[in-house]
Amino acid sequence: MSSLLGYDSMLFLVKQDQTIPPYVNFIIGGVSGSCRCIGQTCTHPLDATKIRMQILKSSLRDTICKTFQQHGVRGFYVGWTPAILRQLTYTTARLGVYNTLYDLTSSYVGRLNYPIMVTIGMFSGICGALVGTPADLIYVRMVGDAQLPPEKRRNYRHVFHGLSDIWKTEGVQGLWRGALPTMTRGMIVNGAQLGTYSRAKMMWKDTGLFEEGILLSFCSAMLSGFVMSVLSVPVDVAKTRIQTWTLPSKPPGIITAIATIVRTEGVTSMWRGFLPYYSRAAPNAVITMVTLDKLRQIYRILFLPPIE
Repeated sequence: MSSLLGYDSMLFLVKQDQTIPPYVNFIIGGVSGSCRCIGQTCTHPLDATKIRMQILKSSLRDTICKTFQQHGVRGFYVGWTPAILRQLTYTTARLGVYNTLYDLTSSYVGRLNYPIMVTIGMFSGICGALVGTPADLIYVRMVGDAQLPPEKRRNYRHVFHGLSDIWKTEGVQGLWRGALPTMTRGMIVNGAQLGTYSRAKMMWKDTGLFEEGILLSFCSAMLSGFVMSVLSVPVDVAKTRIQTWTLPSKPPGIITAIATIVRTEGVTSMWRGFLPYYSRAAPNAVITMVTLDKLRQIYRILFLPPIE
């Protein structure tokens, strides 16, 4: 009978809260991360511009003009290989952990409230950021390299060259330089994004404004991307400064870095790069979350027993 029904109708034959095995959540998270690589490629110039704005302390227009004048179009795609590796590792880990914990918690306590969703998202972000820090470090350094004097440049050719060079010159621990601000950012990003995304979907379905589908996922992703961007850009600015630190002294901690930036550049400088940040985050969030939702729905239709 189910073979005669349309896709949307088939969704009603399964329980939307049925638990999906943890390993499947990680596989789905990995596939979503792979799809996000397409979004990363399209929005990479915005991300690279954001990082340069944070390093150069310049406006969006000045940063774009300077990058184009010095490096041409290719300058906007510097650091693409570590950015892709970061998406594959970071996204797989954070989405796998989030959906596993979400399903597990829901099976024990039922309908989750917003604080619990945010808490699960924050923990998932910490796990994802820990896994993705090495690739993120190389990415930030490759993008920032072009702004340094020739004698201070690291000249990584690609992500694997960067991994090898850091391993040899800074040791294994060097691969996790900036891990604390990266994990702090990951905690804020995912707590805000994943928690808000889940809550927005629940709220809009409760009000009857949207039904389960692509439009609901799209609107929820756009809203969660905005909330995430507002809350996480300050930590992202501090993280970039720490990871591109070139002075002989030890780089500052995240609190010291934020305090220094506020004192020397003003409070508004903590949101430097917001426009390219959100312009990149919103479409990536849509791609990731729509793909994630559809893959989970397809898995439930194909592999979970229908409601009897």
